[in-house]
Amino acid sequence: MNKGRIFKFLFPVVFVISFLLCLALTLLNRQANDSHMGVVTRILQTKALPTMRECGECYQPKLFHYTAAVVIQGLGLAHASVSTQWLVAQLINFVAGMITLAIVWIFITKLPFKNELLKLLAFALTALNLAIIGINAQATNDTFAILFSTLALYFTYLFCRKQKIGFFLLIILFTTLGIVSKAHAWVTAIAILIVLITRIFIGKAPIKKAVLFSTAFLVLVPALTIINPLSQYIVIYQIYGTPIPFNVSRPPLPYLAAYTPGCEPHNIYCRPGILSVKSGLFTFKYISLLEHPRNEGVSEGYPAFQTSFWTFMYAEAYSIHFPNFPVTWRTRGTTGFALTRGIFVLALLPTILILAGLAIEFYMLFKGIFRRDSTLAESTSHGLFAWTFVGYLSFVAL
Repeated sequence: MNKGRIFKFLFPVVFVISFLLCLALTLLNRQANDSHMGVVTRILQTKALPTMRECGECYQPKLFHYTAAVVIQGLGLAHASVSTQWLVAQLINFVAGMITLAIVWIFITKLPFKNELLKLLAFALTALNLAIIGINAQATNDTFAILFSTLALYFTYLFCRKQKIGFFLLIILFTTLGIVSKAHAWVTAIAILIVLITRIFIGKAPIKKAVLFSTAFLVLVPALTIINPLSQYIVIYQIYGTPIPFNVSRPPLPYLAAYTPGCEPHNIYCRPGILSVKSGLFTFKYISLLEHPRNEGVSEGYPAFQTSFWTFMYAEAYSIHFPNFPVTWRTRGTTGFALTRGIFVLALLPTILILAGLAIEFYMLFKGIFRRDSTLAESTSHGLFAWTFVGYLSFVAL
């Protein structure tokens, strides 16, 4: 068997392993990071879309919740046990997660370079990412947002190569569906808009056509989101004066260096957090993370890394044990600390590679912009993935 056939065999093997891991967790789990099933239950009981004053997660867009309610109702399980309804919602996300993984598979295998080992490694790192497997086995709206954002980015990638109207319409569709799944998907929309605008200056297409696509995206995505009843933007704006409310009180904006009043160390109001811009966004408390490689989520006696944004992001990116949530997924004591520490040490190398790749991507993008070199810009997909990566990091920091 030659190398080409070996890699063609290993891709489905990795997919099946991911499939089985996610399915097993889906069948066993009845916990979630947030209580989205409460929203589904209210839709089943009232036959209407609830708003923020009715439950903790009712402020969210409702595509996932409505879909789960319709499927549960259609299966005749509207009066079934909570556990059964929860399983149905998780199975919906399981299917959505497998579709996402299939899209990633297609995307990676069609990338224009011949290093099959690198492609397999990239796919395996995605398919066997335990955080992705974990979220796809929960009854939350995250999986829908990931699925539709992935589809929107994929068709934007294709559109940058062949400006087909069909691709563009699919970008509009999936971007909108992502936003009515979860407001976070606005980051995807902004990244795509930046790419479409970039094409005005360096794309091969005529400027008028590039301007038309950018303008259409800028107008259609917000318009379709606003009029979609599942976003509830109109209703929520009428009630709360903002289309995207928060279900928690907002702490004050942090000071640059001094501790923000009310956010001094160990003040429960700002747990676990950003005590100042300097301490939160300009630190990487690696030693503290190695000393206690798990988030305890406490307001007093917490490890130093708990107030460092970058340390937190690093830890959550590489360890499924670090978040220590949902409740039934928690561990106690120091069991597993040695393994997690080892992961955090080894993870320095891929982190450096990711950041180096990001820097190279932006360098090539801006070089293409300033030189008006469409070939160079297209090699980075006009910065599509770099802008998306930076956009989501910035969103989480904000």
